Amino acid sequence: MQYLKRNTKFSILAFLVIVLYITISIFTLAKTKVYFSLYDNTQILSSTSLKLEVQTININTASQDEFIKILQISEPLSQEIITLRESQSGRFQEPQNLLQLPELINLDWEEWKEEGIIISVK
Repeated sequence: MQYLKRNTKFSILAFLVIVLYITISIFTLAKTKVYFSLYDNTQILSSTSLKLEVQTININTASQDEFIKILQISEPLSQEIITLRESQSGRFQEPQNLLQLPELINLDWEEWKEEGIIISVK
């Protein structure tokens, strides 16, 4: 019986020590601003180490190959851009005229900006 009481007291004491250790660990992590993420952050680069290669495309003079290479679009879509350009007297008035094509959406436009692609008409 004496052995059982001593074993119970030891178990309670061990449990309290573990709870105290976990509590201290949580507060320490909170103070050092360590955050856990479900995402793989190995691909994230700091803004100072990330250097975009700025590319400019003149949509009034660009060839089909240039559209494909710079804008990273399909051959049929690049042909549609050229057809639209020709239907407007061979000249876009502003870069946003590309958005007349239902295949191109604002999301494409934002991606091009993020990739450092400048779309010009001059």
